[in-house]
Amino acid sequence: MKPSSFLPFGLGLANAVGATRLSMSGRRSDVDPYNLQRRTSIGGNMNVTSASNLQYVINSTLGGEAISIMIDTGSSDFVCSKKINNATDQKYNESVSYAGGSALGEVYSATLHFADYVIPDQFYIYDSSSDAFGSLDGLVGLGPSAGSAVRTGGPNNSKADPPVDRIFLMDNSTDNYITILLSRSDDPDEPYPGELTVSEAIPDHAAILNQTKLEIAQVALDLQHWQVYLDEDGIKGPDGQRISIKSNVTDSKYPKNASVVFDTGFSLPQVPGYVAEAFYGNVSGASMQNISGLGNVWVLPCDVELSVSFFFAGVEFPIHPLDLNFDSLGTQSENDTEYCVGAFQPFSFDQEEAGVVPYDMILGMAFLRNAYMLINFGDYIDVDTPKDGAAYIQLLPLTTNTTEASADFKKERQQQNEDDSSPTDKAKNEVTDLWNKVTGHTGSLSTAAVGGIIAGVAAVALALVGGLIFCCMRRRRGSKSASSSAAAGASYAQWMPGYGNSYRGLNEATPAGADDMRIHSAAQPGSQQQYSTAWDHHH
Repeated sequence: MKPSSFLPFGLGLANAVGATRLSMSGRRSDVDPYNLQRRTSIGGNMNVTSASNLQYVINSTLGGEAISIMIDTGSSDFVCSKKINNATDQKYNESVSYAGGSALGEVYSATLHFADYVIPDQFYIYDSSSDAFGSLDGLVGLGPSAGSAVRTGGPNNSKADPPVDRIFLMDNSTDNYITILLSRSDDPDEPYPGELTVSEAIPDHAAILNQTKLEIAQVALDLQHWQVYLDEDGIKGPDGQRISIKSNVTDSKYPKNASVVFDTGFSLPQVPGYVAEAFYGNVSGASMQNISGLGNVWVLPCDVELSVSFFFAGVEFPIHPLDLNFDSLGTQSENDTEYCVGAFQPFSFDQEEAGVVPYDMILGMAFLRNAYMLINFGDYIDVDTPKDGAAYIQLLPLTTNTTEASADFKKERQQQNEDDSSPTDKAKNEVTDLWNKVTGHTGSLSTAAVGGIIAGVAAVALALVGGLIFCCMRRRRGSKSASSSAAAGASYAQWMPGYGNSYRGLNEATPAGADDMRIHSAAQPGSQQQYSTAWDHHH
């Protein structure tokens, strides 16, 4: 939908273009790691950054002052915790609630620079006391404007629309869509890069424009999110079998298809308990734990590699192993063994909001790093009654080479094991590597062998030093007896969990052809197809 006229209060284009890209970067949050995992209510090209409960962040300016703000497709309001001197008080208060905090304050307006767009008089909630954002300056909601408290609680017209709606309404040369790419890289200074685009696709992923348009699953307007229907039984678990799924959504159009929300504000996707159990319940050493501030999660050994896929419109979306077994929470068992967290967290969505159950799952960052997403706002822009089917979402798989993904997992977890190993372990590994290079030997050496090598090297070294000293002393002061002795030892212990038949450890080979994913023709909700990959015949 392209509006036919400009709004009277104006919007400028900094670079006079109809499409822009913003780089994002993923930052480790300095807030409580669990603050933004779950909300009580979800109501050009920028570079995006992400955080440990990862937060994807863009840099912008508001009222001429630099700000760093999170992007959030699960909410619809712009909130700023930084005092902007050049702002206008709109004379009313509004609030937004989050799991680990909330924003409550006066509504102000100021000029916002968003990508290449300059948006004058952008409304936002100012709350300097909010603890939800840590060192960041706030959050910009990218959800449907019907859920905006700033708009509905104030003038309830386009002046109070969220920033993206303002852009679409002002510039009739734009297509009314955004795209979001959350990813990872080998750069230690930028491990979680991303991009947010307005009205254009990233060239390397332009194929998204040809993907099936997924229907927005509609619920009561004030509960509307960017949500679509999963294929019937549209999740394949680690055992290669489909998981039987039924929707709990009130009066769902497709009761056999789960309704899922896409939300960049969630580090850990939220899924029904039986789905999380199908992912992690058969892993040797895994257990359900209640972590303070987070709730129930599955914990499991960090080096267990899992394979899971989601299906939308007949297209398979494999999940990277690093997004299934999450290592950044530092969970410790009773014997001080470090465990990781199953990133797909069990949670029940059968509780009603305003008399209805609006969705079955929330697919956050751990899913979205595996799918490039396009959201076409359609008639959800500045309207009170959207038309059925006017808005849609397109998804493009990103983790299609599972052989490469498996290698990434092994490399990262082995590196973490080395970083976490004791000085004794590191010494053993270094001696083993050196011995293998010198002798051509392959494999690891026993502790006794390492001890013997160290003792031998130490003895030879001391003998050479002693001989040198003897010669020097003899030259200077004549003959003098000397003696030396040496002793060395090492101990090495390695904890290695067991694995079920459906789960692979770091040293198990990836099945041949696992990078050869098959994408099938589009399937509509209500139908079911069978899919196969190299993983299906491995176990």
